Amino acid sequence: MSHEHSRLQDEAIARLAANIARYRGGELTAEQFRPLRLGMGLYAQLPHVKHMQRIKIPGGVVTADQLDALAEVTARWGRGSAHVTVRQDIQIHYLELEDSVEVVKVLAKAGVTTVGACADSVRNVTASPYGGVIEDELFDVTPHALAISRHFLFHEMNLKLPRKFKIGISGSRRDEAQAMINDIGIFARVTDAGRGFAINVAGGLGSSPEIAHLWLDFIPERDLLAACEAIVGVYFRDGERKNRKRNRMKFLLRSTGEEEFLHRLDEQLKIVLAERGPALRERLAEYVGTYREPAPKRPEPGAPIGDGTFARWKRTNTIAQIQNGYHVVTIKLPLGDASAEQLRRIAEFSRQFGNGTIRATNQQNLLLRWVPTMKLYALYRALTEIGLGEGDALHITDVVTCPGTDYCSLAITQSMGVAARIREYLEEGTTRQEADDMIAELGRFEIKISGCPNACGQHQVGDVGMTGLMVTGKDGVERPHYSLRVGGACGEGARVGSRIAGRFPEEETPKVIVAIVRHYLAGRGAGESFRDFVLRVGADAIGKIGLSASPGAV
Repeated sequence: MSHEHSRLQDEAIARLAANIARYRGGELTAEQFRPLRLGMGLYAQLPHVKHMQRIKIPGGVVTADQLDALAEVTARWGRGSAHVTVRQDIQIHYLELEDSVEVVKVLAKAGVTTVGACADSVRNVTASPYGGVIEDELFDVTPHALAISRHFLFHEMNLKLPRKFKIGISGSRRDEAQAMINDIGIFARVTDAGRGFAINVAGGLGSSPEIAHLWLDFIPERDLLAACEAIVGVYFRDGERKNRKRNRMKFLLRSTGEEEFLHRLDEQLKIVLAERGPALRERLAEYVGTYREPAPKRPEPGAPIGDGTFARWKRTNTIAQIQNGYHVVTIKLPLGDASAEQLRRIAEFSRQFGNGTIRATNQQNLLLRWVPTMKLYALYRALTEIGLGEGDALHITDVVTCPGTDYCSLAITQSMGVAARIREYLEEGTTRQEADDMIAELGRFEIKISGCPNACGQHQVGDVGMTGLMVTGKDGVERPHYSLRVGGACGEGARVGSRIAGRFPEEETPKVIVAIVRHYLAGRGAGESFRDFVLRVGADAIGKIGLSASPGAV
């Protein structure tokens, strides 16, 4: 963090402390205080007297020293448990309001910020955690994600936008950054003109999802900040500011029409380039030029030898890097949670086995890059000792979920509990062999759960997506149910999943999902993905399978 940014962050922390004192002293009403605390990443939380602290991790990149700081605040103020979000943030829960000042001070010393983690701001910039180390990544977009984040952190328009604003940048069309559901979705491109980016705009989920629209097929790398500044500028100027239900950028595109909206972006980009083009190019070059990934340990020749569970973990939780002798390792965090002690140990492992950095992912896991292949078994054993050696990362048991009613005052259902039910059903409601065979045959399969229509669990873009709702039975009692979508996806051909008929009782949803999966495995064509299967057979047919598996569906 630059000296100027450090000064501005210190001022932001001082303002937080002063505003808390003013609120406690009755000088600020709860409504006046709300945007001030949100600007520092503080959400009010059940039971309305505690708070959740969201912590920004730009590009998902965190150093071992920073993870130690996160472990410290988790242990001291977060009830010992931290949560990785679908936007590569980290959250801790049930803070006393006054403790938040100490939390942000400890984090700031480690170079971690909470500024703009909530509120009407440019939120955490997500990026592919695999940049520069696997085959289909055109080039490492990590420094560009960090550059965008730094550029807007204390920008004059930030915290003054019509509403929240999200940016994702991916090094490949596989889209591990989920760029197509962001207000700005950026993809690396390489042409005869050199390195650059394709820019998509106005994506978003929530109760009215929109897949991002292509604006620029190619813009030179040097003008990336200018393009982002033009988009944010149009939204700042023209976005809806009165009706908060219709003030995301996707609604601006819909109200103006795509052609007019893209024309406004074109015109604004011309203005930005004319007025600030050289300065923005210089700033990007400075940001990108100062980025250095720490050097890895020297690899050793050979292949690791271990038992059968290690072989499965290696197959499902590791990817060979393009750099010979190294692997990327996914540490599977059940429901995205990790204890303070687990965070401390992962920081140690990153120093011992990796290059001293860790990546948070949109799938609510953590990655270690640059692990020497011969060290994989030792790392696996070390992870197993702290309860994080489970295999099948990104498979059917690796469920993505919002915090639900366990933590969130907006949630309708206990989404984290449902995720646990799905995992338990595969372990107990089927035979071990059937579960193992199903997991192996499916490969990567994403279940995403949101406890309400706000889509914090990104249910619209999962292979199976679940939305929580309450249904009143004949006895007049409300009980938690879920509606389901199938066949959603990000990346090339991104689409919102198709809703299937029925609202399924919470306790029956694991059976419904397993029935749908069995139907797919029995009826798919050679090499046919689940998404393509849904498009071929139709959501109605899949809905019938779900209803037949759920006697209580309505």
